[in-house]
Amino acid sequence: MSETAVREVLERAQAWRALGRAFSPPRDAAKLGDDLAALRGRAQGPLAEALTAALAALADEASEQLVDVYDRLFGGRGGVPARESAYADPRVVAPAELADVRGFLHAFGLAETGELADHVAAECELASVLALKQAWALGQGWEERAEIARHAYERLLADHLLRWAPRFAACVRASQAPAFYVASAAALAALLESEAKRLGLASVSGDGLAPMPSSPDEIACGGGCPAVCDSPGA
Repeated sequence: MSETAVREVLERAQAWRALGRAFSPPRDAAKLGDDLAALRGRAQGPLAEALTAALAALADEASEQLVDVYDRLFGGRGGVPARESAYADPRVVAPAELADVRGFLHAFGLAETGELADHVAAECELASVLALKQAWALGQGWEERAEIARHAYERLLADHLLRWAPRFAACVRASQAPAFYVASAAALAALLESEAKRLGLASVSGDGLAPMPSSPDEIACGGGCPAVCDSPGA
């Protein structure tokens, strides 16, 4: 396998890792800035533009402010839900997203730490780990292991991230979130779009979409997302 192919997979791993950190509870702004800057140096197009905006906003935000904003934005009712389960439609089928993502973790010998497995940060980190495993296997010439990791990565995107993360990103961008999180959401949307095109996978549009109601009788979207659903199954 060529070094170019391995490098491309490693860059995808780095991209998901950086975005996972961007949507994790803020701890080390300097380290987060280093991760985003390294990713921006290799990115192109909308992703590079969004990362430039995120870095500029991060430089203007104090770590203490981000901690307070993060808890209010993602940590309770009235904010933006950051878990896949919030975007499932219980009127169609009982949400099984969390169990399925946990299945990915168990299959690759991983465990939940911090956020639940269907949190946006956790799913981004899982995508990063799967890409990293593929890159390592390719570098070692382990074709079967590389194929297993590649297939798992594509399944994670097709069955999970591409089905809800564009909605999440749209809700963040439509909210009164600080510039850093708005720019990070734009970067997430750009990465999702580029991966969907690269892999030929379907992706929901983030425009006009919001978390699904938690019950058939609930009219308002759960979590207070300011984006508006065009239809219950949108």
